[in-house]
Amino acid sequence: MKNIFSPFKKIINLEFVNKINISDVTFSVFDTETTGLEYNKGDKILSVSGVKVKNFGIIKDDQLDEFCDPMVEIKPENEQIHHISNRMVRGKPNIYELEEKIRAFLKRSVLVAHNVKFDCNFLISNLAHTQLESRIREAVKLDTVFFAAGVYPELETYELSELCNQLDISHHDKLRHSSLGDSIITARLFIHLLKKSKVKNVKEILNISKLGQKVLLNKTINR
Repeated sequence: MKNIFSPFKKIINLEFVNKINISDVTFSVFDTETTGLEYNKGDKILSVSGVKVKNFGIIKDDQLDEFCDPMVEIKPENEQIHHISNRMVRGKPNIYELEEKIRAFLKRSVLVAHNVKFDCNFLISNLAHTQLESRIREAVKLDTVFFAAGVYPELETYELSELCNQLDISHHDKLRHSSLGDSIITARLFIHLLKKSKVKNVKEILNISKLGQKVLLNKTINR
């Protein structure tokens, strides 16, 4: 029997994934913690984590959770946010040494994150000239900020904790601003949005997310 995944070993493209029922698509919900907010000014990844979502549930035994040595000092003001110290990452693998492991986790899946552009930009910048860089550039990516704004255009804020509070999504059992904690919380939010929107495929999520982008733009203009 022909392997239907053979043309898509490295990445799942949009045309292919739109033909699949949403319950059969594998989503990699991921997050990074970084030394700062500006990848283009030398900030580095400190940790990267992710969980898999399929058929409206989190796959319990398939997750990524890695610290990495940024090879630069972590500023005290940034440590106060994510609570990752220089001692915690010293001697850990650098991001290039983790590239194969991250790539293996993300393969054959749609990428999902809260502010997905932020996390993808850091991975692309910190992993320049690797297979993972090109795969992330080409991957189907979904942003739960835009998805949430499309499903709930009336909300005042789409910050992750506030969203969960407003939508009654459990999050106090996970550590915010840890890459694994935020991955799990984002996965719970994503599952909620999938069920609420009753989407049938990834294309419908992207269409709702485009509406969400317009909602956020209008809110910014009208402030």
